[in-house]
Amino acid sequence: MACLEETKPEMAACNAGSLNYLKQKKDGTWAWPPTLFDNPVEKIQAFLDVMTANDIVPEFESFDSGIVRSVGLYKNAGMFKGDAHISLVMGVASGQPAKPEWVPLLVAEMQPGTHWQVICVGRKEIWALQRKALEEGGNVRTGLEDTFYLPSGEKAQNNGEMVEALAKITREVGRDIATAEEARQILGLKDAP
Repeated sequence: MACLEETKPEMAACNAGSLNYLKQKKDGTWAWPPTLFDNPVEKIQAFLDVMTANDIVPEFESFDSGIVRSVGLYKNAGMFKGDAHISLVMGVASGQPAKPEWVPLLVAEMQPGTHWQVICVGRKEIWALQRKALEEGGNVRTGLEDTFYLPSGEKAQNNGEMVEALAKITREVGRDIATAEEARQILGLKDAP
């Protein structure tokens, strides 16, 4: 929270719920020790209080359907103001699977006016999810933080290749690429300095 107060970003991630963060190897052993991604409501409220005080738009990272639904409860409880921004984090082994057919089901659980996007961890499956997000009216993002692989299965050399691939899919679906100013407007960010 001190980092938010010091840097005052215009938008910042706010993990919207807890999750058992698990992953197994092919032999059934844990890839890393089972970990609780601990985000109780009191912790979320503390982050939201700092964000509100510093005019920071929260981006609610949601790892499962219950967390998606919780964002609506937070809104109803007055924990934040304005429309919610939800990132559907998909492809984590113990969270929402990387399945495009889940996207409309998750979107149906959001309150009207919610801005949303898919963040998918994985390889080739991420591109079908991004396409589905675009078809369903969502926003998209990409980068080496989430995957190293292009739609062809080749390893990307940089984020620029990832952005080009996603821009191509965006146009194939019939959507436009937002300019920086349009993106700021969509995200509800204040005017650029």
